[in-house]
This record gives sequence, structure tokens and C-alpha cells, in this order.
Amino acid sequence: MLWDNEPVDFDPWARNRVVEKRVKREDFWERMGDVYIALLAAAIVFGYAAGLALAFFDNLRGGPGSGIVRAGAGVVPGSSAASALVMLGMLGALLLISKLGPTAVDRAQGFWWLSLPVARTGFLARLLRQRLVSTFLYGGFLWLPIGYGTVLGGLARGSFAGVLAGAATLGLLFVGLSLLAAWSQTRQAAGRFRALLNAAAIGVLLAYLIDVLLRITGLGNLESLWAWLPSSLPVLAQTGAWWVPAVLAVLCAGGFAALAGQLQRIPSRELISSGAASEHAGAALALLDDKALGSALDAAGARESKRTRARRERIRARGSDSFARMLPARWVRGPYAALVRAELLVLLRTGKSWRGMLVGWCVPAAGVFAVPGGRPLVLAVLVLVGSVLAARAASKAAAQAAGVPSLDAIIPLGRVGVRQTHALVAALLLVPWSVCLAGFLGWAVGIDAGEIPLLLGLGAMAGVGLAAGAVRMAFRPAIDWGSVMLMAAMGQAAGPMVLHFTYGYDVMAVSVVALVAGLLLAPIPSVLLLLGAVVAAMAWGVGTSTANPSNVHRAQL
Repeated sequence: MLWDNEPVDFDPWARNRVVEKRVKREDFWERMGDVYIALLAAAIVFGYAAGLALAFFDNLRGGPGSGIVRAGAGVVPGSSAASALVMLGMLGALLLISKLGPTAVDRAQGFWWLSLPVARTGFLARLLRQRLVSTFLYGGFLWLPIGYGTVLGGLARGSFAGVLAGAATLGLLFVGLSLLAAWSQTRQAAGRFRALLNAAAIGVLLAYLIDVLLRITGLGNLESLWAWLPSSLPVLAQTGAWWVPAVLAVLCAGGFAALAGQLQRIPSRELISSGAASEHAGAALALLDDKALGSALDAAGARESKRTRARRERIRARGSDSFARMLPARWVRGPYAALVRAELLVLLRTGKSWRGMLVGWCVPAAGVFAVPGGRPLVLAVLVLVGSVLAARAASKAAAQAAGVPSLDAIIPLGRVGVRQTHALVAALLLVPWSVCLAGFLGWAVGIDAGEIPLLLGLGAMAGVGLAAGAVRMAFRPAIDWGSVMLMAAMGQAAGPMVLHFTYGYDVMAVSVVALVAGLLLAPIPSVLLLLGAVVAAMAWGVGTSTANPSNVHRAQL
């Protein structure tokens, strides 16, 4: 009986498919047009990505002594460094997949179909299969410019068929990662699974550091570890090992068959929350709004653990924590000091801020110790990427404040004063960070001891500019779709969207130019420090300004 709450053998999704097939047949040519547009866009993106990858990998060619890093620093072979990098990327992708599902339903499906007393195994299996196909395509497309660039750049062996085999291998690896994430959902252990992924990423970083120390001291290496990691499989398949994607395909098919019958065990709450996070992230990605994408990913799966609740209760019982005792409230004198203290406490108590700044420092440091990482273009790109990661981490409190405009409105400092205070807090973290990075890079490239203070000054100026750019990105205004659609009617929609996407990043990129130039020039011109100071001042003015001269964005109130 229905009152027994036993699921009946009825699949509403399959029933609706009967109607959907008739509608699809009627809209066949319209859908073919959509497919043509999608393929054309993918071809254009691939063309640009392949060109950039070819230029990047062409810069990697040359002997070990052709870079700018001092002899003896680049000790990790390029293949081992690439394996570690791809492994970290795979762990990051698995963490992302775990946050977004991969088994998920939208709000309508959750509240209508999951509430019915029907078996939902087939329904969820179809949804998971669709996501697995999309994940395979994304993974395969990601490898194409990498494999294409390495082969044409002479860094790896392979042919066109080999590049396709490598792409299929990476796509299947992503499918396997998705199946692991779905398995953690069926065990209701998604939180513990993500904690394990974070620990694995830390383990890879520590292994890389140990490998560097072993090679520098001549005690050995961990090359066998990097060769046996799953991240080396796409390169192996690209060199002609066709059996690699074949075995992975069999394993993925068997894993899906074994997992499909257990999808019924996933709680409806988990399915709906993952679907909401997926919709939020998908909409942000479609609008090229990386700020909203970051917010969606930060909120996805963010459930308070028992350890966090216990720590919060201890802080409440004591009345403060170690960070609050470091910055006592009696030091506060006026609204400026109050805002600085509050924002610093938020950043110090947020683990993601510390991890982001640490990762931002590790990116160029890892490139220094890799054999191909000492090339000028590669090192400049790594410094820029690491600086952006650190700047975004240092501006997390400002980004949260930007999402609640009324919070800044009640502070008696004015809009410009509040914006400058946010930038000041970010600078308090980024200036020491960039000074330490500049000192390390100066040692790595062999800067004379007399020029180190000049390079440290360039690092400090870069930190000020990065803080301003991060605050500019945090307070990026909403896009004015009326203006964008008007420009689209005249064939100029790409420019406004790119302008919206690079809002804030442009200031960050300009801010590190003087620091990168100081690493490449020998001796360092004294006028470069003056140029860095001028750039930092201009970046500060642009990043903390409340004016909105762009037609792409809505006027700020």
C-alpha cells in the first residue's frame, strides 16, 4: 500500500522523456544551430588556447643552463614537476566535483520527484551519467592544448592520435574522480572525503619539497613516486600506450555499474544542496563572473564540523581567542582602527586565507626548483599566478563586506575611506608576503647582495598594488546587461564581457610588472623603484576609487 512508503516501480523522468522526444524532433534544426554555435565557440577557444600553449612550451625549449635561475636550483626534472602539478590539479578537480555533487538535482526535481514514493535509482543514474559525459568532455578538451603544445614544442613524443589518446585518458581520469566523489555521497561521507583530499594535496606538496631537498643534498630523489602517480597516465598514453585509456574505460564502466544501485542511499538534502551549488556555479561561469563563482564554491559543502562547533563554544566560554588577544579591543581608537581590527580578525580566523597565501607563495617557489621553471616567461607567469592567488586570499574579508553594502554604510568613514581601509588591511598581509617572495626570487636568480634592498622595495610596491587590485575586484559592480546587449547588437559583446572579467585582475597584473622586470634585468636600474612606486600609487587610486566610468557596469549608489 501507499501508506507503507515503499517505492513503486515508476520512473517519472522516463515518462517525461516521451514528451520531450517529440518536442526535440520538432526543434531539431534549432538544436542543430545551437550545436554549430557551440562547436564553433569551442574551436575558437581551442585555437587561442593551442596558440598560447605552443608559445608557452616553445619558451621551455633549451638547455638546462638557458634559464635565469642560478645553477643548482632547478633540480626537479620537468616530467616530475609536471606530474606533481597535474596531480594537484586532479585533486583540485576532485574537490570541486565533490562540492558540486556529482550526483545532484535541481530544486524542482528535489521538491517534486524526490518526495514521491517511487524508486529513484534510475532517475539518479541518468543524471549522473549525463554529468560523467560532460566531465569526460571537459577533461579531454583540457588536455588538447597541453598535449598539442608539448608535441609541437618538442618536449614530448607523440602524434595527433597520441594527443587524442592522452585527452581521452585525462577525461577518463576525471570520470573516475567523479565516481569516487559519488561513492562518498552514497556513504554520506562527503565532508570527510574532502578533508582527505586536502590532506592528499598537502602530501603532494610535502613530497615535492622532500624531493627538492633530496636532490640538492645528493641523497636521492622521488622520481619513481612521480612516475607512478595517476597524473603520469595521459603522457604515457600520448606516447603510444593505447591500452591506458582502454583499461580506464573498462574500470569506469564497471565502477558506474557497481555504483548505480547504491545511489538510492544519497539523502535528498545532499542532492538538493549539491544541485543548488551547481546551478549557482554554472550561472556564474556562464556570466564570466569569477567572483560569484568563488562564492558559490566556497559556500558549496560548507557545513560546520563538530570540531569547529567545539572550538566556537570554547571561544564563547573564554570570551576571546588567541587572535583577539593579539589585537585587544582597548587598542581601538576611532572607526578606522575598529574596521582594521575587525577585518584582520576575520582574515586571521579564516583558514582559507592562510592556505591561499601559502599556495600563492608555493607556486613560484615550485617553479624555481623545476628544470623548465626558470625560463623568463614561465617564471613571470608563475609569479603573476601566485600573486593573484595570494591577493584573492587576502581580500576575502573585503569580498564579504562587498556582498553586504549596508555593513559599510553604517561605518562613519565614507565610501572612499572604507574602501581604502579594506585595501590597507589587505596590504598589511600582502606587503610582507611579496617582500619575502622578492627576497627568495632574488636569491634564486642570483641577484647581487647590494641590489637585494632595491628588489625588496619592488616587492613592497607590488604588495601595495596587489592589495588595491584585490579590493577593486572584491567591489566589482554588477554588469549592466542593457549596455552589453546593445553592444552585442553591434557585434561588440566580447569586449564588455572581457572587461568585466578582468576587472581587478588588470591592476594586479600591472602591479607585478616592476618586480618581474627587476628579476630579469641585471643590474637593476634605480629608476625601476621609482616606476614601481608610481605604479603602486596609480593602482591604489584606481583600486580604492568609487567612481564607475565604465558603460559595462551599473552605476554605484
